[in-house]
Amino acid sequence: MKSKLCIILLSLLTVACSQVRPQKHGITEADITQANEASLYAQFNQLYYTKSLYKAAYNEVNKVTETNDQLLSYATFLMYAVNTTYDSLDIKLNDDLDLMASGKKSKMSIDALDSLCVSNKYIEKYIKLKEKSGSEISAKAKELSKEALILQPKIEKIMMKTDSPLNDIECKKLIEARKSRE
Repeated sequence: MKSKLCIILLSLLTVACSQVRPQKHGITEADITQANEASLYAQFNQLYYTKSLYKAAYNEVNKVTETNDQLLSYATFLMYAVNTTYDSLDIKLNDDLDLMASGKKSKMSIDALDSLCVSNKYIEKYIKLKEKSGSEISAKAKELSKEALILQPKIEKIMMKTDSPLNDIECKKLIEARKSRE
């Protein structure tokens, strides 16, 4: 009886194991590209969820604080991460922005670009405040801020040309508010 039971169990195990598909060996280039694209979209999502934070920070920043320093650090890191992920996909952010400006398909969404623009507006305003107050800015913060702001004129130009039926493009509102104060 025990031997019959063992034979049946062994037969079931053999049948079950023979039904398992063979596993892929190694990670393909397509897998890496897909992971990088997923990372880029996750970063766009992160930008979107921090947009209201950076809008509030932009509107309220009036002195140098540790909290504002951390927000600056995080904003520059996000921009650096987006650029790095674009590079890993062999795409230049500048080229993707050109596609968007011409109405062609782009990796970047309007929401992500708006969020990036708002965080860059915060970087720009806070760096000026730090310089004006004579506060020390680390070399790394200067470098990352400069990199983040290189494309800001192009981003703002795209945002100003973009129409939204919901009037929810925050960067456009910040730019228009600044112009009305000048």
